[in-house]
Amino acid sequence: MAHPIPIRSAHPSPGGIRRWVTTATAAAVMAGSFGSIAPASADEPADAVNAKPVVVPSLHEWTGGTGDLVLSNESRIVVDAGLEQIGEEFAGDLSEMTGLDLAVVSGESAAGDITLDLAPEDQHAAGGERYAEEGYRLITDTDVTISAPTETGVYYGTRSLLQILMQSEGRNDVPVGTAVDWPDYEERGFMLDVGRRFFTPEFIRDYIEMMSYYKLNRFQIHLNDNEIHPENNDFTKAYTGFRLKTDNAEFAGLASTDGAYDRADWDSFEDTAATRGVLLVPEIDVPAHSAAIVNWKREIGLNGGNSDMLDLSKPETIETVKDIFNEFAPWFRGSDLHFGADEYTREHSDVYRDFYNTMAEHIRGLGKQPVAWGSATVMSGGLEGYDKDVIINSWNNGWYGLDTAEADGVEFINTNDATLYVVPFANYYHGNGLNNQSLYQNWTPNEAGNQTVGASSVLGAQFAVWNDLVHEEYTEMDVHGLVEKSFPTIAQKTWAAVDPERTYAQFTSTIQTIGMGPGLTLIDEKSVPAVPGEISNGADVSATASAEGYPVSNLTDGQSLTRWESGTPDASDVTIDLGEAKQVGGVHADWAQNAPTGYGVETSVDGVFWNRVVQHEVDGAGADQVTFDTREARYIRLTGLTPANPEGAGVGAWSLSLLGPENLAVGSTATASGVEAASFPAALAVDGSEQTRWSANYDGQRWIATDLGSEQPLNQVTLKWEAASAKDYTVSVSDNGTDWTVVSAQTGKAAGARTDIVDFGTVSARHVRVDIQASTLGIYLSLYELEVRNTALTALNVTGSLEGTPNEDGQYGTPPVLTLAASGAAAADATIEYAVQAEGTDELNWVAYTEPVALEGNGTTTVHARATAGDETSEGYLEVNLETGSQEPGFIPEAPGKKDLNRDNEASFGAPRGPVAAGEDITLTTPTADTWYFVYADSTPVGWLLSDADAGITFQWPVDLKNGAKQISLTNANGELLGWDRVIKKSGPAKP
Repeated sequence: MAHPIPIRSAHPSPGGIRRWVTTATAAAVMAGSFGSIAPASADEPADAVNAKPVVVPSLHEWTGGTGDLVLSNESRIVVDAGLEQIGEEFAGDLSEMTGLDLAVVSGESAAGDITLDLAPEDQHAAGGERYAEEGYRLITDTDVTISAPTETGVYYGTRSLLQILMQSEGRNDVPVGTAVDWPDYEERGFMLDVGRRFFTPEFIRDYIEMMSYYKLNRFQIHLNDNEIHPENNDFTKAYTGFRLKTDNAEFAGLASTDGAYDRADWDSFEDTAATRGVLLVPEIDVPAHSAAIVNWKREIGLNGGNSDMLDLSKPETIETVKDIFNEFAPWFRGSDLHFGADEYTREHSDVYRDFYNTMAEHIRGLGKQPVAWGSATVMSGGLEGYDKDVIINSWNNGWYGLDTAEADGVEFINTNDATLYVVPFANYYHGNGLNNQSLYQNWTPNEAGNQTVGASSVLGAQFAVWNDLVHEEYTEMDVHGLVEKSFPTIAQKTWAAVDPERTYAQFTSTIQTIGMGPGLTLIDEKSVPAVPGEISNGADVSATASAEGYPVSNLTDGQSLTRWESGTPDASDVTIDLGEAKQVGGVHADWAQNAPTGYGVETSVDGVFWNRVVQHEVDGAGADQVTFDTREARYIRLTGLTPANPEGAGVGAWSLSLLGPENLAVGSTATASGVEAASFPAALAVDGSEQTRWSANYDGQRWIATDLGSEQPLNQVTLKWEAASAKDYTVSVSDNGTDWTVVSAQTGKAAGARTDIVDFGTVSARHVRVDIQASTLGIYLSLYELEVRNTALTALNVTGSLEGTPNEDGQYGTPPVLTLAASGAAAADATIEYAVQAEGTDELNWVAYTEPVALEGNGTTTVHARATAGDETSEGYLEVNLETGSQEPGFIPEAPGKKDLNRDNEASFGAPRGPVAAGEDITLTTPTADTWYFVYADSTPVGWLLSDADAGITFQWPVDLKNGAKQISLTNANGELLGWDRVIKKSGPAKP
């Protein structure tokens, strides 16, 4: 099949050049031919030159313009011939990550478009050969152009654009300017040992996708290996793995039964890598680490087959190894094929060197470039007599170090064990993951321990995961958790190896924002709260409407690339269930392109009675937050979510987070007694991130304080300590930063990392200070976060509860009893009112609440409640389905005046046309059955009457009315006058 991004050419001869293939399928764009950068159409004019966009790995060059280009669904992706597949995949990635659904077209571009342009003759002096093979230009003016000499470069440009969009409000802004970018090193990679622990095909494909997002281009898959130290050194019973499974009967029994990749699996790996600039490097490790092969054919193993090493003295051994490589080499589409060659016994070094050379030649005969682990120093004292057209993984300075490889003039990759190896959960080789911060700040790919070589001498670097602990229980996702942040770190240092422009804390913050890229199926399932103070990550959520493929559960799954779509232009509601009542003080949403105009926030403790909290307007796509007085709630509902675009297909959001009481200290001004180093300032304890910290001075008094900017009520301080935590400390407050009042003293706190929540009576203060008298770790003291909150609940809150049991259909056949109450500091002075709203009616008639109310009626009834105390007001409601018959309304409507009883309101209620005597029964016909109506005869009240099944009402004519024509009127339970009819009263009582 065709592969839109050519990976690498095979090595035609010893010493052949290993370089990226370029394709010339589009008109050339010469270097320096790009037009000047003009301000784009921006939301607001901007005079400042745009700062360099933040990308991982970082951009090499940037020339900033002014303003932003805002993409929309009217934008298009315009592709050169030969870039169609990259364009289509980029369109899918854009849709997944930004919600933009762009058409892929050919032809001329227009304003607002994204153009993918292949320019094979483009050159860049500073980037040189690396630019020619993998570099690109990203030019933003009135449109966006990604131009590169190779398809790989075009693809990498799309990764940078995706990351830029992910960090913009609404995920659709691109700063005007020109980026020119290329890698410092040719090889930027990772190795995974699947021989000793099987990783699913889905995981492998995800890793290819993720690596390409960070522009890592080399994925070595270590396909066979075995237990290092089996019980009693019996390799015949050792755990082994060989992870390729062929249908060829000659190799029956070689593949592992607990997991192996067949041809379809491997093809799927190659297909995924083909358009993403990733070279798959399969490794079949021989002649050591080969117990899986020896146990398949014991006659070719050392020690009578009880070994993990092949017996290289036997010709049949060499032929068997060649047969294995012959069988699987056709599966591999990339240029490189790794044959291991590490840690063989020195006792047989002579036959080892012959085997090494034989395999190198054989692999070249298969059309591949041979690759091996550097071992010549230990095995033979040097590379003399070895085939030098083998790419070397320099994995250990003793076995074959960087200095030696540079001196020998071979091509080599830094894979140094002391720096770049991870053995999951072991007590050696970074069992808990690499020291990414140290790598980011201090390491370069041409360094390994005490050895440093010229940057141009080494091809690049790759880190490695070795699953030595074959009997330990851990999963592929556990491994991912150890190395997840190493991918962007190694990418940064192999693409742009100079000292980083941003701090490690800023770097990790960017990683969290941009994510691991599109197209992932497994490795993005780990939910990580992205919003400080979030309390709803993973909570149950429901909606009144959801489009197919965009379930509402996406809102709380902690992932940045899943979203909810309502799929309807009608208003929708979303409800989050926290599982138990918690303190809630805000809502944070990340709206997609189809953001709503606004929404109401309602809260409930029981899901029955709802408090109306706030009405909030939304200003387009992107991050949006509303805060409110803290309240206890289990359920939080966003109501009235209507798309701002009336022609849209609904509302969309990437995430929805409920927030606990607001952390008043985030972004405040922090000061401290001192710091351990300049890279650990006090400001890092109030930045909202638990990845950064203040590290205190070693000597003297130690304290940290923060200025909230204004005097505010507060009653809680949360301290998130690192392992070097405080043992004894006090918390003090001040209104001026000079005079302090201690509000809490803490003593004898436990050693180790912990979180202290310090509560105290509500005070009004601007400054908060923590004085540490003793640390649990001697001179060391470190604090991730100092948080300040007011957890006092809202001053007034109306609450309601229903007593009664509904039927199986949810209806109340017996009138339930409604009890209303007020809570909060202002509750003692509150008055409570309520209004009963029957289904289909609009007007509310408020009645003072004095005692529990039995609710009667038919159909869905809404009971509104409100509490008022001075300037404080709280509103709420509940909906109840009643089948109890009707309850007489609790108010008396005003008698209609003469202006109301005009001809326009005259109606026929079936009043008798003859004279009516006092006390005589009168029957009227009303508009509806089983409904309450208030009757007036002129201004004399008859009272509330309930219509019967035939919509009739019967009453006695008032005896105290004078003779003559009278107007009889009907008013409904909403206080609406329905009309009047005429009755003539005669003198005398009614006949008995």
